[in-house]
Amino acid sequence: MNDKLSTLIAEAREESARAMNAYPQPNYVISKVAEEAGEVVKAAIHCAEQRANAEDVRGEIVQAMAMLMRLYLEGDQVHGLPPIAEHTN
Repeated sequence: MNDKLSTLIAEAREESARAMNAYPQPNYVISKVAEEAGEVVKAAIHCAEQRANAEDVRGEIVQAMAMLMRLYLEGDQVHGLPPIAEHTN
């Protein structure tokens, strides 16, 4: 795997673990996924318009990936979604 991608994934895993400890379930994980995805789009548009830089976009990608990992591992107890990891290979 590309070293930059490996680093990105590792950072997202660390951020996911930090978020799980700091904000335990029950938590609005599904809503947080949507919020973080929107932040990626906003940062990417701002970067394209030269109002942000690539590091800003990268940071938002890490946050979004972290929330997706959390959704996969924990689910969303507020909405009654069990961990996806428990129901897949």
